[in-house]
Amino acid sequence: MKKFMNMLAFIGLCLVAFALLLSKILGLFDVNPSAVSAIQMVGECIAYIVTMVYAFYFVKNKRKVWWWVAYCVSAVVVVLLIILRWVIKI
Repeated sequence: MKKFMNMLAFIGLCLVAFALLLSKILGLFDVNPSAVSAIQMVGECIAYIVTMVYAFYFVKNKRKVWWWVAYCVSAVVVVLLIILRWVIKI
């Protein structure tokens, strides 16, 4: 599981880096950056998922309820904002 998550984190990082570089290069030529935006969104989603999974394993070992509450609220906020950004482009 850890090797898979490490690989997934690497792929997410590479996608975000590629999208940022591509957006800067295409920005010089005034090209429509919708494909770059899609690549960046996929990379960010992978990074968010990896972060949430590692945070889950951190919270799983805690005894206080507020750790779980903070984790759940944070995860829901991240997921909702990603969906809203994708749907209505906030």
